[in-house]
Amino acid sequence: MANKAKTHTSSKRFAKAKQNKFLIAALVLVFLVAGVFLIYNSFASGIPVFRTDPDYWRPRIGKCESGNFYQNKKNPTHFGAFQFDLGTWRGAVGAELAAQYPNPADAPPAIQDLAFNNTFARRGTQPWNASYHCWIKGATVPGAVEDQISSFVATPAITPVTPPARPFGITSGSYNVVVNGRVTLNDQPILNVVLATCSGDRTVTTDADGRYSFAAPVNTNFCIRPVSGIPAGAQLTRIANNVEHATDSTFENQIAGVDCYKQFWCFLSPSYTWDRSRDSGYNFFYTKP
Repeated sequence: MANKAKTHTSSKRFAKAKQNKFLIAALVLVFLVAGVFLIYNSFASGIPVFRTDPDYWRPRIGKCESGNFYQNKKNPTHFGAFQFDLGTWRGAVGAELAAQYPNPADAPPAIQDLAFNNTFARRGTQPWNASYHCWIKGATVPGAVEDQISSFVATPAITPVTPPARPFGITSGSYNVVVNGRVTLNDQPILNVVLATCSGDRTVTTDADGRYSFAAPVNTNFCIRPVSGIPAGAQLTRIANNVEHATDSTFENQIAGVDCYKQFWCFLSPSYTWDRSRDSGYNFFYTKP
């Protein structure tokens, strides 16, 4: 009887240990999936979405997706020149054409081009972000910042900016980074504050909400210095909200699309990628009795 009871106890311990190992493995898997998701979102958020000139982007994207091979069926879930999945295809061409051509690769080139244009009209280049680093090479970046960067229109109201033809109309794999921030006095916006950018003699001016923005190519050095418009008697208490700039009075030697204040948590934030399109948080906080 003693041996039987001992065997029963050992079996229970073994079952409990096995159950604990399973729970630990499940937790590790959850953390790994969450980490991959955060990193993926970090990279994806930095890809600009172009919303103008579909005739320019269509052949470039088609070449990267399929080599402009309209009958492409190599991928089991994505088909044709632009690698449509079936759900996107139906939404792009409508029920009648989708019934006539259930597989996008079987549709004539003109219809596939139409599907591209319809999708582009709603979502810009976003559906083809996976091949972005292919079709952006050698591309001519649009001149208007609000046309090229999707995240720009999602931010709080910022005075639209139109960068000069050079160097921001560059033809390369780089694209414009929108640098933006806010100037406040006792937590209220300050209008018409002029800030230098260290880009020649370029300056920017705050709007009615105290916000400013300007464009710069990725990897380009810039600074931000208030030069006029601060009310008399106002004292600068801090800039930004991070330890690195806690004692600074201006932002100096910044690099567009690269700097993130050297903090680990920036890596996990949506605004951080190695080639992100928006540098936010260049704020100046003033107080006055």
